[in-house]
Amino acid sequence: MRAFVVILLILFAIVTNKTSNIKADPSLLACANCLQIMPQTATQWNRLTEATWAGYKNRYIYCGADCANNVGLVFDPSIGFQATSEGVGYGLLMAVMMNDQANFNIIYEAAQAILFDPSSGLFNWRANNDLNINGFGSATDADQDIAAALVFAQSRVDAGDWQQHTTLPYDKQAESLIDAIWSSEIVDGRYILPGNRFGGGGQAITNPSYFSPAWYRLFDQFQSTQRWQPVIDQGYRTLFQSPGSSLGLAPDWSDARGQSSSAYCQRTGIEAAKCRYDMFYDAIRVPWRIGLDCLWFGDERACEWSRRSANFLRGLPDDQFAIMYTLDGTPIVNYRDETMIAMWLVAAVAASDPSLQERIESQLATLGENAITNGYWGNSPESYYNQSLAWFASALLSGDFVNLFALETQSE
Repeated sequence: MRAFVVILLILFAIVTNKTSNIKADPSLLACANCLQIMPQTATQWNRLTEATWAGYKNRYIYCGADCANNVGLVFDPSIGFQATSEGVGYGLLMAVMMNDQANFNIIYEAAQAILFDPSSGLFNWRANNDLNINGFGSATDADQDIAAALVFAQSRVDAGDWQQHTTLPYDKQAESLIDAIWSSEIVDGRYILPGNRFGGGGQAITNPSYFSPAWYRLFDQFQSTQRWQPVIDQGYRTLFQSPGSSLGLAPDWSDARGQSSSAYCQRTGIEAAKCRYDMFYDAIRVPWRIGLDCLWFGDERACEWSRRSANFLRGLPDDQFAIMYTLDGTPIVNYRDETMIAMWLVAAVAASDPSLQERIESQLATLGENAITNGYWGNSPESYYNQSLAWFASALLSGDFVNLFALETQSE
């Protein structure tokens, strides 16, 4: 195990590109937990973040024929190099945080040309390697991530870092997409549909890992609206009503009361494996999405959820630590990968738990030993999903993943 020097570090969040005009003043971060104890310096984590972003582009965007001759979408090797709107959202978030406008525009333009559905104003969720849509309808998490990335892109324009896109202005496209999300993926002003082709009114079935309260606050601020608070309140209500709430564990799928959505799945013919009521590969994102709301906006519900997750993890033996669980805390896998470690790490950061953070952070750093030379986390680059989530945690530690909108606005 690599030895680390524990240092006291303000999460200063200096953007990677030295020419950026967005400067991160700690007083502007509006976060509950700006002061963190980091086992590595931000500079060391930044090396991992940069190396894995470079590897990500080479493996999932510019991989030749497998990537449809480098058209610009984010392709997933684990499903035969198909491209998803989820991948677009992740790729855009990475590019804007890395101040990489050239690659942002390549992904953005490809998504608009191939996945965008003008009839709904949203993105179809999947295309095959021949660039034919084979997943019609939207995925709400992806649409939200794309919209947030566009807001951040406009912040870079406003700061003078980027030039405005000449044919697809970031601000106009963000406005239109946020409005389409509100119209087609939010029901009764509070319930989150998993996508625009789902039934159930957002009450019979929802996906807790699609709940992105930090993005909703961002949308309200960007559009000068006050419509997203009921969505935030309902999302937290769903989380805290679930059986795993005392442990900070969320299910992959549930209804709006936090209970199993199996009745909806049986009625509509969705197989049980795609309607899972454990904390598995969907819900593992919850610590990240909730952690951002704690770190950026200081919502006490978000911070409390993060503390519950941290309290649960803290007492676990190594063979059960930071993996995936049933909602009563029983392990459901006997391995640990970069996805699990990264997402639980965000919970530890948001919970202001230095010892737990150090324990998890050292494991992510160990999985990053391939990153500098090979450009990926862990032992295999097969899963773009795993690589994406590991990158988000690393970028949080390096200070590359920040609320660009708040920093640009408050620096004016």
